[in-house]
Amino acid sequence: MTGRVLRRLARRSLPRTAGSLRLPSLEAPVEVVRDRFGIPHLYARSRRDLACAQGYVHAQDRLFQMETTRRFAFGRLSEIAGARTLELDRLARRLRLRWAAERDAGACDPEASKLVDAYCEGVNAFIADGPLPLELRLIRLRPEPWTRVDVQAPAQMFALALCGNWEAEVARSRLRVRLGEERARRLEPEYPADHPVVVPDELLVAAAATSRALGGRSGVGASNCFAVDGTRTASGKPILVNDPHLFLGIPGIWHAQHLVWDEGECAGFTVPGAPVVVLGRNRRVAWGMTTAMLDTQDLYVERFHPTDARRYEVDGEWVDAELVRETIRVRRRREPVVEEVTVTRHGPIVVPPEPGGRQALALRWSHHEPGETTRSLLDLMTAGSVEEADRALDRFAGPPHNLVLADAEGGIAYRLAGGPVPIRSTGEGSVPCAGWESDHEWQGWIPQAELPRLRDPESGLIVSANNRIAGDAYPYDLPGEYLGGYRAGRLETLIGERGLLTPAACARILLDRLSLPGLELAVAVGSFEADDPVEAQALDLLAEWDGELAPESAGGAVYAALMRALEEEAFADLASDPFVPTEGESLPGGLYERARPLVLRCLAERDDTFLGNGRTWDDVLRTAVAKAVRELGPDPASWARGRYHRFRLAHAFDSIPVLRRIFSRGPFAVGGDADTVRVMARVAGVAEGAMIGASMRAVYDLSDPDANLIALVPGQSGHPASRHYDDLLGGWLAGEYIPLATDRARVDELAETRLLLTPE
Repeated sequence: MTGRVLRRLARRSLPRTAGSLRLPSLEAPVEVVRDRFGIPHLYARSRRDLACAQGYVHAQDRLFQMETTRRFAFGRLSEIAGARTLELDRLARRLRLRWAAERDAGACDPEASKLVDAYCEGVNAFIADGPLPLELRLIRLRPEPWTRVDVQAPAQMFALALCGNWEAEVARSRLRVRLGEERARRLEPEYPADHPVVVPDELLVAAAATSRALGGRSGVGASNCFAVDGTRTASGKPILVNDPHLFLGIPGIWHAQHLVWDEGECAGFTVPGAPVVVLGRNRRVAWGMTTAMLDTQDLYVERFHPTDARRYEVDGEWVDAELVRETIRVRRRREPVVEEVTVTRHGPIVVPPEPGGRQALALRWSHHEPGETTRSLLDLMTAGSVEEADRALDRFAGPPHNLVLADAEGGIAYRLAGGPVPIRSTGEGSVPCAGWESDHEWQGWIPQAELPRLRDPESGLIVSANNRIAGDAYPYDLPGEYLGGYRAGRLETLIGERGLLTPAACARILLDRLSLPGLELAVAVGSFEADDPVEAQALDLLAEWDGELAPESAGGAVYAALMRALEEEAFADLASDPFVPTEGESLPGGLYERARPLVLRCLAERDDTFLGNGRTWDDVLRTAVAKAVRELGPDPASWARGRYHRFRLAHAFDSIPVLRRIFSRGPFAVGGDADTVRVMARVAGVAEGAMIGASMRAVYDLSDPDANLIALVPGQSGHPASRHYDDLLGGWLAGEYIPLATDRARVDELAETRLLLTPE
């Protein structure tokens, strides 16, 4: 199929966004005004009609994304993609994501269920009568009707994306098996001094392969969020700022919307497939989130009976496991694949026994506990104060998140929400433990009322950037895969330097690319001398560098290459291990990144005990500098961070060259990394150029409901023939913002199209 034919089909796939359309399930008309940025502003009489129209609008703009989300979450990709996605489907079935979605859908109260059902009616009206997006035309698929269970699919995807602790557990166990207890503790200071189980090598390697089947989408995500009260702002009212760092693809994760009904109003960021504003504001309250990085997953080594694979050991007795048969249909195969999911008292077996083996890995995950996230977010959308928002979050489930709140009365607050957060008998669960013993069981959950909270601090500032949540005085253990404090520290410095803040000043803070570890490295290697002239020039560039990880920065390019080489050399005694990824990738669980402060400190102090095999830091530096220069190339005049740090937005059809040109975008030279406020970090094991970055940026001024600045990537529409497919990408790359208007006069001024949805 030629590009010309594809483009013609793409134009025919565009939804109607102007004029009048019948939406039979409405009780009264709903007006949909799309502004020049593609943001829909929905005006309805009732919240029920609003939800119905919201479903219709989501399907208009993002139906293919909605379809792939539910298929990914529920293990049904192979029905359309064939055998190449079979391992993904098998893993989704083992993780019981569909089961969790059915449970949560059933837990919705009548009021929430009414809105969910109305949303589904809107989606299904478009599925029945609307033009299908190009992708669905190409694979000749008309989606099945949307249901209450499908509304839970985005939540399952977020849970999968933001909970990667089990991969880190496997990594730590492998470190101990490979290096021994003492060396493993040196690589990660909080590594447990004693643990009862050493997981067999073959099981760990199998677990690593299983986690990698997710293609880099598990355990990826970070974020910045901060709130300042009126003592720090020019308006005298709080400002709340948020930019979630997630896997960046095309179309984007978020769909910005402004929703108005007779009793309320809300604006912010939705996820296509669900009738809630996940991040945003109403007229009185704004809220933002960062992932808490808490450990809510534990792997248990289960022992199975030597002759009866359905029975496993518990305290010396054999008990029956639950066996669930999952049927997976695979395109171009006559017979379906049957995945037998074994469920123990800890949860599903995610890594089955090796042939002839008796041991397997079961996953205990707090996400498998009942939750009411939909109800929580619906209530959050109408909260009138920080106190009401806090009460709404008592029902929030899924991966634990740091919620930062601000209200128009001047209040700012923080709370840990979600989970639930387990209480472990051993305090923490950083490595797999013996499932056949009851000494390692969870002892319940940290009570909601006792989760960390903060209200109106004297500093007038709350910052959350995936750093450690609570200090040693907190009465419960909060183990997690916390990231270093570089971003949080930098944010506090920037906020302190700017005087009385305006929304524009806060927007600029999110664009900061100063690398604190980069400056540390420059000081730490300052006395090291290289004999090779090109290597010496690289060290000079690093010493003269201002720390800004801009795309054109030569010193930034040297830092990035040298830091990566240093980390690889510091962990060189893992080089021959089949568990370790290929060169340039990170260890699972982000252990390279989390070990970065320790590596830099030991380098600065020339603490050679950190290193294995009798090496010194000068030995490591000599090798790492040479390695970095080989990566950069022989001509220092050509060195620039953006030459080696290139970003692409890959579509699901990216592997097909003729479709890649239609759907994907990039590459683009970018700066930043995982430690800068403006995060742009590589994702290993996915398409070339895949990165984690600011999936959106938002600044909410509580002095004015209409004073909202946002940035979105790449655009609002999922249709490549629409100008809103990627019209926001250039501004996002340049650090520009657009308004999220809520004032009706301003909405009318920005209006591009008007669509009236009318009842039958």
